Amino acid sequence: MLHLLDTTRSGPRRGGVALVEGVAGAGRSRLLGDTCAVAAQCGFSVAYADADEVRRAVPLAPLIAALDLRTDVEHPPLDLAATAAGHSAWLIDRLHTSLAERLRRGPVAVVLDDLQWADTTTLAALGTLVARCATQQVAWVLARRAGEAESLPAKLFAALGDAERSERVHLPPLDDRAVAELAADRLSAEPAPELLACVKGADGNPAALVALLDGLVEEQRVRVAEGRARPAGDVQNGPVPRRFGVLVRDRAAALQPGTRLLLDVACVLGHAALPEDIAQILGGTTASVLPALQEALDSRFLVCEGDTIAFRHELVRQALLATLPGPLRGSLHRQAADMIIGRDGGVLPAAAHLVHGARRGDTRAVTVLCSAATAVVATEPRTAAELAQRALEITGPLHPVRANLVRVAVEALTRCGPLPRAIALAEESLGGALPQEQATVLRCELSAALLLAGRAARAVAVAGPPSPGAAGAEGLAERMELGRLHGLADLDAAAAEREARQEMTRRGGPSAGLRCVLARSHWHAGRVGEALRQARAAVASAGEERGVCRPFAPRLALAAMLTHLRETTEATALLDVLRGEIEAEGWPVLCGAAKILGSSLALAQGALAEAATQAAGGLAAADEAGMPRYSPLGWRTLAEVALRRGDLTAADEHVERLTRTVAEQGLDGAAATASRAGAAWMAAQLAAARRDVEGLDAALAAVHADPYALRSLLCEEPAAAAWLVRTAADRGDGERAAETVRAAQRLAADNADVPSLLAAAAHAQGVHQRDADTLRRAVQTHRDPWSRASAAEDLGALCGADRAATVMEFEWAMAKYARLGAARDEARVRRRLRRLGVRRRHWKHADRPASGWASLTDTERRVADLVAQGLTNRQVATQMFLSSHTVGFHLRQIYRKLRLRSRIDLARTHPGVDDGPGRHVTDRPAPPPADAGAPADTASPRGPAPHAPKTPPGPALPAPAHPADTTQPR
Repeated sequence: MLHLLDTTRSGPRRGGVALVEGVAGAGRSRLLGDTCAVAAQCGFSVAYADADEVRRAVPLAPLIAALDLRTDVEHPPLDLAATAAGHSAWLIDRLHTSLAERLRRGPVAVVLDDLQWADTTTLAALGTLVARCATQQVAWVLARRAGEAESLPAKLFAALGDAERSERVHLPPLDDRAVAELAADRLSAEPAPELLACVKGADGNPAALVALLDGLVEEQRVRVAEGRARPAGDVQNGPVPRRFGVLVRDRAAALQPGTRLLLDVACVLGHAALPEDIAQILGGTTASVLPALQEALDSRFLVCEGDTIAFRHELVRQALLATLPGPLRGSLHRQAADMIIGRDGGVLPAAAHLVHGARRGDTRAVTVLCSAATAVVATEPRTAAELAQRALEITGPLHPVRANLVRVAVEALTRCGPLPRAIALAEESLGGALPQEQATVLRCELSAALLLAGRAARAVAVAGPPSPGAAGAEGLAERMELGRLHGLADLDAAAAEREARQEMTRRGGPSAGLRCVLARSHWHAGRVGEALRQARAAVASAGEERGVCRPFAPRLALAAMLTHLRETTEATALLDVLRGEIEAEGWPVLCGAAKILGSSLALAQGALAEAATQAAGGLAAADEAGMPRYSPLGWRTLAEVALRRGDLTAADEHVERLTRTVAEQGLDGAAATASRAGAAWMAAQLAAARRDVEGLDAALAAVHADPYALRSLLCEEPAAAAWLVRTAADRGDGERAAETVRAAQRLAADNADVPSLLAAAAHAQGVHQRDADTLRRAVQTHRDPWSRASAAEDLGALCGADRAATVMEFEWAMAKYARLGAARDEARVRRRLRRLGVRRRHWKHADRPASGWASLTDTERRVADLVAQGLTNRQVATQMFLSSHTVGFHLRQIYRKLRLRSRIDLARTHPGVDDGPGRHVTDRPAPPPADAGAPADTASPRGPAPHAPKTPPGPALPAPAHPADTTQPR
């Protein structure tokens, strides 16, 4: 269109026409508005108007409005005004005269929008006026909504398109790149692939895309972490964002009534349906619905997929479905179910409709739902759970299939969660009068659910021998005994091992499940090497058995052990196979556990962003499934990520959630012991970083209160032994330090073939006895990369007299920390090197702009993030192991590059600090004024929290005893 304006302005006897077409929301009005602005800047007299459906009855309304024509002047002679046609001709002449008057002052741009609503007289007048002004400086820009090919506006556009100086402008859907750019603009962050997949429901339509993105933001269904925007929850299957739903419903309301009815039926039938099914529900033939179907296809509500007619996106279908009143929707679902059963007897497709349409007391619907749930319980447990629970809602207490429905529902809920619902349903049914055989089957399912929920004592109490006459009693007895032994392994490892071996003898050999019981028993007893051997044997024999995920997958048990021992290569490969096994055998309840273990592996490998993402996803999945067994490990991972990054505010939040989870999750036995030990260990690390003496003493007391808890911690955390010894020594508590060393050495002696335990014992002993050779052995043998770097740092601290050796060890440790993303540890070692007079550049050259956020260096960005959270210069210096003066220098550079004047300006304009997965960035508290009189260098690990702590911190920690440094304990 710029070419049209240019040729019209430059040629005194030239005009032209631009024909703009696009679907609703494609950006026609925005394009025309920009065109008007450009035309005005180029000296055009701009005449703009848009047609609308209300003024359709007024002849020439758009042209009269655009040219500002007065219609209250003297009418033409009576013989000409005698007919409406004559009056219209007179008005067209007046319009032409008005155009001529404008042309005397310069070129004219006539811009008309929404001509699909224009009256026939306007369309005829446009054809006449464009022809009359073909040799004059008039640029016509005409726009209409794309739609019916045989409409009058379409015919006008076709006729005008054949003119000599005409151009067509079609506004297609935005391509993938443009969608990503628009999403980044609306979200102020780069959209992740999973979010871009969700917004495909907008079909590349700018208006729909903006409505969808803004709706997701308003409803807090988008989270931003590390500069990337990701969906928070299941966007595609969750409720439709209100803004997007309103837009879809408004556009559907503009369609013909028959088309709207067809869409109502289609959205009930599902994402895709056969045309003949839609026609049958509507009570007609396929031919009778063709006009409505064609309009639905033209409007892009529906698309063709093979032999079916499908909605272009599930969000569109859900938005339309929400407009149907409940009773009408239910009636259509029942009609669809009757059609399916009557045609081919398809129980499962019919059941999918009966879930939404069946009424209480509908015996036939209950039977169909029960059959369908039973058929898919092992392959699609979520579907089975939905079907069975719906059937239970509409069936009476004496219905003959009710007991089977309860069993199917409990089994399905045990497989997919939520486990508390499975447990409550089973216990409620067992509290009533049930035949012995049905009660035995239900107790078996309840035992499995309790085990997965971490309630070992209750699971052991529920499990028991089945009645001798029960169908499949032998197989049921084996399942119940296996469940009882798994529960016993958490409560009494020695008894579980003894009884598992007796069961092997009775069965004539070991099974995968019994080997898994032995593995878990050995682990809880501290025999880690033997636990690994039994777990590997269980995995090897599991391929010959079906149902190995009930109630514990051997691969899950082995993967957990390998993860704790930092055998990352084998554990990663095992987790990949486990995910496939979970899907193949229909146990999505275990998905959260697999993700959480994966997050721990990612942390060990230094992939902090991946660790945080997987941990957040695993915690969400575990919470949804009601399976808290691995949740403490997930919160520990998030807290550890925050500590390594130096974000003590986030670490504080994660440790608080960890402590609350351990207190509320209801675990018992070994799982509870391990959870409490892990929570106390993380609380101790955070308290040490905050120099909270009282909190540190309380956390250390909790770690050492139970020898079994201490042993569990040392088995699961390779870095724990040395850290506890170092911290106890710094606190002057030699007894606790010696106790930790003895516990680590006992574990190493009992498991001489487990490298991580040998390395942990050597590290703890080397720190306690200040033995450089032992520390060198720890550096060489640690499986955990972070622990290896920590041992090198401890070794460097012992080489005080040999400056070259100290520098070498510190530099090696600092490089390892850097590769692992442990910014806080890297900064601490860099400070130790500075104290030795060694300065290493810790920034990288990069081509950056001169101003703006992209111009900040990594260090400046970190300073800006912390200041935006409300930290003072001294607090920032403490977290980054810099001096307050250095922080002040960086802050001045930030102000200069961002053209800011104060900390308040920085907090207001900050795009959002990386809060990690699952933490939505909201308004930050107003920062305090800048520090005054801060010392040049402060050895505090962290000042007061930016928000008031729940309990006042204790006195400052005493200086640690490392000879080469005076920084805080690690």
